[in-house]
Amino acid sequence: MSNVEQTHEQAHSFREVVEFPGHEARTESSEFRKNKRVLVKQLDLPCWICGSRDSREVHHLHEWSLWPALDPEKVLDTLHVFDPYGFTHKMGEQPIESPDDIRNLLVLCGHHEVGGVPVPGGHHRGVDLGVHDLTMPTWLALKSVKPGIEITKAIGHAQDEDHKLRGTKSTKE
Repeated sequence: MSNVEQTHEQAHSFREVVEFPGHEARTESSEFRKNKRVLVKQLDLPCWICGSRDSREVHHLHEWSLWPALDPEKVLDTLHVFDPYGFTHKMGEQPIESPDDIRNLLVLCGHHEVGGVPVPGGHHRGVDLGVHDLTMPTWLALKSVKPGIEITKAIGHAQDEDHKLRGTKSTKE
């Protein structure tokens, strides 16, 4: 008989300290606006994780505020490996000069529901659900998870926030 691990929870705690280089104040560039329009309006791409077309937002694969510290050739090498829409393949070795280049962008939902419970921020900024809140292995696994299975505690966080807003007791109390 094989030794089978039962479903269990494993908490990960990590602290990330990032040294952001000096950069211009963030604004939405004309290149970003154009590429967002192409991805969301013209190509009608859904959230890369869940396929939703509701509340779509566009995420920079290489963080916008880190761009001054990044080597564009290494960025391009990375985008040849992680090329979700095939733009890097189509554009070949054309230099990447801006974080707003279409090859560096990914469509994600800004709102998601787990078991009927809304998770603000969705797969972009959502607590225990979004690319800005999870480690890459866990976030990528969300795309492949079997129907009806939840691998993060996003629903618990959303329910606790809902209880706080309503002034009712949370499930933890």
